[in-house]
Amino acid sequence: MDYIVDDRVFLLGLDELYRGAVRPHEETELLAAAAEVAKILRVGPASVPVEGYYTESEALSRYFRLMRALQAEPAKRAPAVTGLQSFQRLRAVTSSAIYGRPNDLQALLPTTRDPLGEALARSIPDWTVPRLVQVAQAVALEWDDYSLSGLAARAGEPVVLAALRESVVLEVGLSIFSREVPASYLWKVSPALTDAGRRFVTAFNELFLESLPEPGPEDAGRYWDASERAEILGRCGCLGRDPGGSRYYHWAVRHEDGKLAVHAFWDGRLWTTDQYRAALHRGEGLPV
Repeated sequence: MDYIVDDRVFLLGLDELYRGAVRPHEETELLAAAAEVAKILRVGPASVPVEGYYTESEALSRYFRLMRALQAEPAKRAPAVTGLQSFQRLRAVTSSAIYGRPNDLQALLPTTRDPLGEALARSIPDWTVPRLVQVAQAVALEWDDYSLSGLAARAGEPVVLAALRESVVLEVGLSIFSREVPASYLWKVSPALTDAGRRFVTAFNELFLESLPEPGPEDAGRYWDASERAEILGRCGCLGRDPGGSRYYHWAVRHEDGKLAVHAFWDGRLWTTDQYRAALHRGEGLPV
C-alpha cells in the first residue's frame, strides 16, 4: 500500500512535529527565561485569554501570559535586561524567521508579521477566505517566506493555513498507527515547498537544538504519521480586529458538507481553540 505525502500531508506532519518539539522548550527553558525577565521588570502575567495549544498545561498557559505581558512592554525598557542571557534567548526566538518578519520594533519583544498577517493588511476591507489565501500565497512567494504559516500560505490551501496559523498564535501578532500490510511513502510535495520547508526545519533545529526530520522522500513516513496525529478540527485563531477594538476577526477549522473548511467570522469577543471546540461539541453557539 502506498501512502502519498503531498503538500497537505507534509505541512500537517511538519506542524505536528513542530508542536511536539517546541512544547518542552516553552514549558521549561523559555518559561524560565520569561519569568526571569518579567521579575526584573516587575511585570505580571497578562490577563488575557490563553489561545492555541497553550491551554494544554499550566506551564504553557503561564508562558503564554508572561510572553503576552512582555510583548506589551515598550522597547525603552530593554536596557534593564539587555545583558541577561534569558532576554537574549527570548529575543532570538521571537525574532526568528520561522515565525515571520519582526513586526513591532517599538516593543520589548516583537511579534511577527507572516504572509497571512500581511494579506490581512493588504486586503482591508475584503477579509474573505479566498481573497486572503490568494494574497497570502503571493506574499509568501514575494517575501520568500519559510515561516510555519508562510509554508502553508505557499500551498494555498485554506484549511492547512488556518490550522498552522493557530500553532504560532503567540508569536504572530493580530493582524503512529498499526498497518497490516507493508507500506511505502511517496513524496509528492512540490519542489519549491520542499526547499522552503528544509529552510524552516534547519532554522528551527539550530534555534532549539532539535532534530526535526529534513523534508524529503527519506522521511516521508515521519511526516505522514505526524499528519495522522494532527488534530486540526476546531483550531481557531484571531487574526485581526476593527479599529475600535470591539470586534475580532477569526479563522477556525470546522466541517462543512462533510469536509474540513475554514469558518471566517467576526465577533465581539476573542474566541480561542478551547472555546470554539466546546461550541462545536455542543453543536450550538457558533458565531455567524
